[in-house]
Amino acid sequence: MKKFGWVIVIAALAIFVVYHFNVQEQNTNLKNALASQYSNQLNSASEKLTELSDSIDETLIFKDEASLDRPLQDVWRLSSDIRASISALPIDQETSSGWMNYLTRIGNGAAQVRAGKVPIEEWQTNMVDARGNLRSLSDQWAFTNRDDGNKDYIVTSFVQNKLSKESQKNWKSLGASVKAYTESDFPMTASETDQQKKKDLQHISDEPVSVEDVKEKFAKFFPELADAKIHVTESGKDAPYPFYHIEFHKGIRIGYADFTKKGGHLLSFLMERPFDKNSIDTESMKEKALAQMKRLGFEDTELIEFRENTIAWHLAFARKDAENNAIVYADGVHLKIAKDNGELLGLNAMEYIQEEKIASQKIVPLDYKEIFADDLKIEEEKMAYVENDELQQRLAYELLTRSDKIGTYKVYIDAETHEILQSEKLP
Repeated sequence: MKKFGWVIVIAALAIFVVYHFNVQEQNTNLKNALASQYSNQLNSASEKLTELSDSIDETLIFKDEASLDRPLQDVWRLSSDIRASISALPIDQETSSGWMNYLTRIGNGAAQVRAGKVPIEEWQTNMVDARGNLRSLSDQWAFTNRDDGNKDYIVTSFVQNKLSKESQKNWKSLGASVKAYTESDFPMTASETDQQKKKDLQHISDEPVSVEDVKEKFAKFFPELADAKIHVTESGKDAPYPFYHIEFHKGIRIGYADFTKKGGHLLSFLMERPFDKNSIDTESMKEKALAQMKRLGFEDTELIEFRENTIAWHLAFARKDAENNAIVYADGVHLKIAKDNGELLGLNAMEYIQEEKIASQKIVPLDYKEIFADDLKIEEEKMAYVENDELQQRLAYELLTRSDKIGTYKVYIDAETHEILQSEKLP
């Protein structure tokens, strides 16, 4: 009997060893496959950077439209291809964003020259330095794929996504390089400067509020949490703008809320708790959401859209301009409402607080027959503010159009110049 027991133990051990080695082999095969994939993407990105530089060289040779068309198209295509390669790599967000921004500017610039929106002379002036910078950046890619794609290095750096201190330093250096090139080759326009100021909430001129002021405002906005245990901290010195962070806990409910230090404006709110299986109807959900918006002081908004998942409704609101009642889509508030009882679970008011800078603008009547095909019907018309290519908010006709041939489209037309700002096909 004892011998039989030992046989079972040994058999089980053998099965475990075989299983363990099978799993190890599968993991090794997976790592090797991923390492090969990342190595190929790194090689591809580096080679295309050189090709992109060569294509830019061609755009510096010619000045007539016919000769420029193909190299400009190559610049646009290659910049898009390289962005796809970079987006597939698990590198840090700052470096990836810097690369995307730089390549997007080059690709968009080429497209605008082809469309006649940017003079070729302006493009050629900007590209003199950019072509050299691209070759320099291509050389810097080499460290990520050293030793001809050494498997151990690729696995450590990308597959496991744990870069060594030296590799981290190299990536930071690469990110700093592309940032410097972007700033020198593509200085910020006035519109982009305004965008950055808006993101950093530099327009808020309210007096700073105290911790006690924020606690009172939290209790006013969320009376059901007035007796919750809360802990308040201030943002660090490196934060783009000063704010208070409130953590709260009451029974089964835990979460946080952020308020700006200047003026005590509510930036965000998030709460977690268990959910019941019952669900309120759509109309009740809308009523509760509108009541929440009124209580929080966002009364000058309109419900734009909503969707649901298994536990919550997600709603998007946008501010209405006080002068003409047009919807400012960029000034949005996002809500998350519980499906079981309509309780507020989340809110993000950053876009609303950033508040777009709206310039005065004429409204020129639009003759639809001059713009649209004869069989196209206008199903709905309203006014809204949307961005143009220069990142400026423009008052536009928002038109819901339908054609039996091509389906339904939403089109935004500048109310003054009648330029087509945006168009999208709807399901």
